[in-house]
Amino acid sequence: MTQAVLFDLYGTLVEPDWVMLRAGRDAIADRLGVPRAAAHAAWAATHAARMRGEYGSLEGDLAAVRAATGARGSANGVLLSELAAFERANWCSAVRLHDDVIPMLLRLRDAGARLAIVTNASAEAASVIPALRLDGLVDLVVASCNAGVLKPDLLYIALGDLGVSEVEAVLVDDEPQQVAAARRMGMSAVLVHPGADSRPCRMPRAARL
Repeated sequence: MTQAVLFDLYGTLVEPDWVMLRAGRDAIADRLGVPRAAAHAAWAATHAARMRGEYGSLEGDLAAVRAATGARGSANGVLLSELAAFERANWCSAVRLHDDVIPMLLRLRDAGARLAIVTNASAEAASVIPALRLDGLVDLVVASCNAGVLKPDLLYIALGDLGVSEVEAVLVDDEPQQVAAARRMGMSAVLVHPGADSRPCRMPRAARL
Protein backbone atom coordinates (compact mmCIF):
# COMPACT_ATOMS: atom_id res chain seq x y z
CA MET A 1 0.00 0.00 0.00
CA THR A 2 1.25 3.48 -0.84
CA GLN A 3 2.41 5.37 2.23
CA ALA A 4 4.39 8.20 0.62
CA VAL A 5 4.44 10.21 -2.60
CA LEU A 6 7.71 11.78 -3.71
CA PHE A 7 7.44 14.66 -6.17
CA ASP A 8 10.00 16.06 -8.53
CA LEU A 9 9.89 19.87 -8.65
CA TYR A 10 10.66 21.38 -12.07
CA GLY A 11 8.40 20.19 -14.86
CA THR A 12 6.19 18.43 -12.32
CA LEU A 13 5.04 20.96 -9.73
CA VAL A 14 6.44 24.19 -11.15
CA GLU A 15 7.49 25.66 -14.47
CA PRO A 16 10.21 28.30 -14.97
CA ASP A 17 10.18 31.27 -17.33
CA TRP A 18 13.52 30.65 -19.04
CA VAL A 19 13.46 33.97 -20.90
CA MET A 20 13.27 35.84 -17.60
CA LEU A 21 15.93 33.63 -16.01
CA ARG A 22 18.31 34.09 -18.92
CA ALA A 23 17.81 37.86 -18.82
CA GLY A 24 18.68 37.81 -15.13
CA ARG A 25 21.87 35.90 -15.80
CA ASP A 26 22.77 38.36 -18.54
CA ALA A 27 22.46 41.11 -15.94
CA ILE A 28 24.69 39.14 -13.57
CA ALA A 29 27.32 38.72 -16.30
CA ASP A 30 27.26 42.45 -16.90
CA ARG A 31 27.75 43.18 -13.18
CA LEU A 32 30.61 40.65 -13.01
CA GLY A 33 32.22 42.27 -16.04
CA VAL A 34 32.34 39.08 -18.12
CA PRO A 35 30.95 38.45 -21.62
CA ARG A 36 27.39 37.11 -21.60
CA ALA A 37 28.17 34.19 -23.91
CA ALA A 38 31.11 33.15 -21.76
CA ALA A 39 28.95 33.42 -18.64
CA HIS A 40 26.23 31.19 -20.10
CA ALA A 41 28.87 28.64 -21.06
CA ALA A 42 30.25 28.83 -17.50
CA TRP A 43 26.80 28.29 -15.98
CA ALA A 44 26.53 25.13 -18.10
CA ALA A 45 30.06 23.95 -17.29
CA THR A 46 29.51 24.27 -13.54
CA HIS A 47 25.97 22.85 -13.60
CA ALA A 48 26.64 19.38 -12.18
CA ALA A 49 28.86 20.71 -9.39
CA ARG A 50 26.34 23.42 -8.48
CA MET A 51 23.56 20.83 -8.35
CA ARG A 52 25.58 18.88 -5.79
CA GLY A 53 26.34 22.00 -3.77
CA GLU A 54 30.09 21.63 -4.28
CA TYR A 55 30.79 25.36 -4.01
CA GLY A 56 29.09 25.69 -0.64
CA SER A 57 26.66 28.52 -1.34
CA LEU A 58 25.09 30.54 -4.11
CA GLU A 59 27.85 33.09 -3.64
CA GLY A 60 30.34 30.25 -4.15
CA ASP A 61 28.45 29.18 -7.26
CA LEU A 62 28.71 32.68 -8.69
CA ALA A 63 32.42 32.84 -7.94
CA ALA A 64 32.86 29.50 -9.71
CA VAL A 65 30.87 30.71 -12.71
CA ARG A 66 33.01 33.85 -12.89
CA ALA A 67 36.22 31.79 -12.66
CA ALA A 68 34.99 29.43 -15.38
CA THR A 69 34.74 32.37 -17.78
CA GLY A 70 38.50 32.88 -17.42
CA ALA A 71 38.14 36.10 -15.44
CA ARG A 72 41.24 36.95 -13.46
CA GLY A 73 41.54 37.81 -9.80
CA SER A 74 39.10 37.14 -7.01
CA ALA A 75 35.50 38.31 -7.06
CA ASN A 76 34.29 41.00 -4.68
CA GLY A 77 32.45 39.35 -1.77
CA VAL A 78 29.95 42.17 -1.34
CA LEU A 79 29.11 42.07 -5.03
CA LEU A 80 28.69 38.29 -4.94
CA SER A 81 26.26 38.61 -2.02
CA GLU A 82 24.24 41.24 -3.90
CA LEU A 83 24.14 39.11 -7.04
CA ALA A 84 23.19 36.00 -5.09
CA ALA A 85 20.21 37.87 -3.63
CA PHE A 86 19.31 39.10 -7.11
CA GLU A 87 19.51 35.57 -8.56
CA ARG A 88 17.32 34.11 -5.83
CA ALA A 89 14.74 36.86 -6.28
CA ASN A 90 14.74 36.40 -10.04
CA TRP A 91 14.10 32.66 -9.74
CA CYS A 92 11.35 33.20 -7.20
CA SER A 93 9.68 35.67 -9.58
CA ALA A 94 10.18 33.56 -12.70
CA VAL A 95 8.96 30.18 -11.47
CA ARG A 96 5.23 29.47 -11.70
CA LEU A 97 3.39 26.96 -9.56
CA HIS A 98 0.94 24.86 -11.57
CA ASP A 99 -2.64 25.71 -10.65
CA ASP A 100 -3.60 22.20 -9.58
CA VAL A 101 -0.62 21.57 -7.30
CA ILE A 102 -1.83 22.95 -3.97
CA PRO A 103 -5.27 21.26 -4.13
CA MET A 104 -3.59 17.99 -5.12
CA LEU A 105 -1.09 18.13 -2.24
CA LEU A 106 -3.85 18.94 0.22
CA ARG A 107 -5.95 16.00 -1.01
CA LEU A 108 -3.04 13.60 -0.70
CA ARG A 109 -2.14 14.88 2.75
CA ASP A 110 -5.76 14.60 3.91
CA ALA A 111 -5.77 11.02 2.63
CA GLY A 112 -2.89 10.22 4.98
CA ALA A 113 0.03 10.13 2.56
CA ARG A 114 3.46 11.34 3.59
CA LEU A 115 4.70 13.83 0.99
CA ALA A 116 8.16 14.89 -0.14
CA ILE A 117 9.71 17.11 -2.77
CA VAL A 118 12.86 15.47 -4.10
CA THR A 119 14.69 17.62 -6.61
CA ASN A 120 17.97 17.90 -8.46
CA ALA A 121 18.42 21.62 -7.95
CA SER A 122 21.10 24.24 -7.47
CA ALA A 123 20.79 26.75 -4.64
CA GLU A 124 18.79 29.33 -6.57
CA ALA A 125 16.46 26.72 -8.04
CA ALA A 126 15.80 25.18 -4.62
CA SER A 127 15.08 28.60 -3.09
CA VAL A 128 11.70 28.73 -4.82
CA ILE A 129 10.35 25.96 -2.55
CA PRO A 130 10.02 28.14 0.57
CA ALA A 131 9.21 31.18 -1.57
CA LEU A 132 6.16 29.35 -2.95
CA ARG A 133 5.44 27.93 0.53
CA LEU A 134 5.59 24.40 -0.76
CA ASP A 135 7.69 23.33 2.20
CA GLY A 136 4.66 23.88 4.44
CA LEU A 137 2.58 21.45 2.38
CA VAL A 138 4.95 18.49 2.47
CA ASP A 139 6.67 16.49 5.18
CA LEU A 140 10.12 16.66 3.64
CA VAL A 141 12.19 18.58 1.10
CA VAL A 142 15.36 16.95 -0.23
CA ALA A 143 17.37 19.10 -2.64
CA SER A 144 20.55 17.83 -4.26
CA CYS A 145 22.45 21.05 -3.53
CA ASN A 146 22.03 20.37 0.20
CA ALA A 147 22.34 16.57 0.13
CA GLY A 148 25.40 16.44 -2.13
CA VAL A 149 23.99 13.72 -4.40
CA LEU A 150 21.61 13.58 -7.34
CA LYS A 151 18.62 11.39 -8.11
CA PRO A 152 18.22 8.47 -7.98
CA ASP A 153 20.54 8.41 -4.92
CA LEU A 154 18.51 11.30 -3.56
CA LEU A 155 15.47 9.03 -3.44
CA TYR A 156 17.12 6.74 -0.91
CA ILE A 157 17.72 9.71 1.38
CA ALA A 158 14.07 10.74 1.10
CA LEU A 159 12.79 7.24 1.79
CA GLY A 160 15.02 6.92 4.85
CA ASP A 161 13.96 10.29 6.24
CA LEU A 162 10.29 9.47 5.65
CA GLY A 163 10.69 6.04 7.22
CA VAL A 164 9.12 4.14 4.33
CA SER A 165 10.36 1.36 2.08
CA GLU A 166 10.64 1.46 -1.69
CA VAL A 167 7.49 -0.62 -2.16
CA GLU A 168 5.51 1.83 -0.02
CA ALA A 169 6.40 4.89 -2.09
CA VAL A 170 5.50 6.46 -5.43
CA LEU A 171 7.69 8.85 -7.41
CA VAL A 172 6.00 11.45 -9.61
CA ASP A 173 8.45 12.91 -12.14
CA ASP A 174 8.53 14.38 -15.64
CA GLU A 175 11.83 12.71 -16.63
CA PRO A 176 11.56 9.18 -18.06
CA GLN A 177 15.04 8.22 -16.81
CA GLN A 178 14.12 9.10 -13.24
CA VAL A 179 10.89 7.13 -13.47
CA ALA A 180 12.81 4.14 -14.81
CA ALA A 181 15.43 4.42 -12.05
CA ALA A 182 12.76 4.55 -9.35
CA ARG A 183 11.10 1.44 -10.75
CA ARG A 184 14.43 -0.37 -10.72
CA MET A 185 14.68 0.50 -7.03
CA GLY A 186 11.33 -1.17 -6.44
CA MET A 187 9.26 1.99 -6.23
CA SER A 188 6.11 2.70 -8.15
CA ALA A 189 6.55 5.68 -10.42
CA VAL A 190 4.38 7.92 -12.55
CA LEU A 191 5.58 9.94 -15.53
CA VAL A 192 3.76 13.26 -15.89
CA HIS A 193 3.42 15.18 -19.13
CA PRO A 194 2.90 18.93 -18.83
CA GLY A 195 0.57 20.05 -21.60
CA ALA A 196 1.96 21.54 -24.79
CA ASP A 197 -0.25 24.58 -24.17
CA SER A 198 1.48 25.17 -20.80
CA ARG A 199 -1.64 24.36 -18.83
CA PRO A 200 -0.99 22.69 -15.47
CA CYS A 201 -0.10 19.03 -15.68
CA ARG A 202 -2.83 16.77 -14.32
CA MET A 203 -1.81 14.12 -11.84
CA PRO A 204 -2.29 10.64 -13.30
CA ARG A 205 -4.87 8.53 -11.47
CA ALA A 206 -2.21 6.00 -10.44
CA ALA A 207 -0.59 8.60 -8.19
CA ARG A 208 -3.78 9.37 -6.32
CA LEU A 209 -4.62 7.69 -3.02
